[in-house]
Amino acid sequence: MAAELTALDPKELVLILIALVGIVPVLLLRSSQSKWFMGGYLLLCAGALATNLEALALSGLFNVVEHGAGIAASGIVFFIAARKRSQVLAEGEE
Repeated sequence: MAAELTALDPKELVLILIALVGIVPVLLLRSSQSKWFMGGYLLLCAGALATNLEALALSGLFNVVEHGAGIAASGIVFFIAARKRSQVLAEGEE
């Protein structure tokens, strides 16, 4: 197990630590208007976790999760969140 843990990149371990610490305010401040942004952040956290897990086991699967959920899906969800938020703001100005 110790040999497997040395395969982990320290920068990627810091990434997962920051993601997990950052999830606390995201969950505490959630609202109906922020659910899409929260979903995007959770997908980024899943990608950060997959980045670390791929060094330990099932590298192909976790690589797909990292790029599919952590990058592609979170980008799409953040785009949807931004569109919905801009629509809400535009309706408020009219």
